[in-house]
Amino acid sequence: MVAHASNSHANGKSPAHSAFQMYFGGLEALGQAYDPFLKSVARTQLEVLGFLNRRAQAYMQIPARAAQCRTPQDLVNAGAQFWRTAYEDYTESVGRVTNALAAVSLPNFAAISEEALNAHDYIAFPETKEHAGSSRARERKAA
Repeated sequence: MVAHASNSHANGKSPAHSAFQMYFGGLEALGQAYDPFLKSVARTQLEVLGFLNRRAQAYMQIPARAAQCRTPQDLVNAGAQFWRTAYEDYTESVGRVTNALAAVSLPNFAAISEEALNAHDYIAFPETKEHAGSSRARERKAA
């Protein structure tokens, strides 16, 4: 005697299959919804770590550059070069971080402004028309 398979087992799906498929489909949708945010956070972290790495290397090079200086003017120029490079690194990094974080907020602002432009008031009240005689009746006359 051969046992008959139910319809769900015959097509390869168990009763729990649809529940798991719905659960993991929801996780995928959630991941796609937060994908731009997570990418911008990762770019921001990468840029901050790159900035810190460049500045740490510059600090490590200070003794070697100071050893090459022969005059006080050379020492001042080396210091000025260090701070100029620090400023350039900082401004470039801040610009990249700002661009990474702005990529997330722009679609949200666009959606809000689009909703505001397309907003309609669907409840309309008829305007009342006042008769010329009734407005005169309401006026107060000085005696």
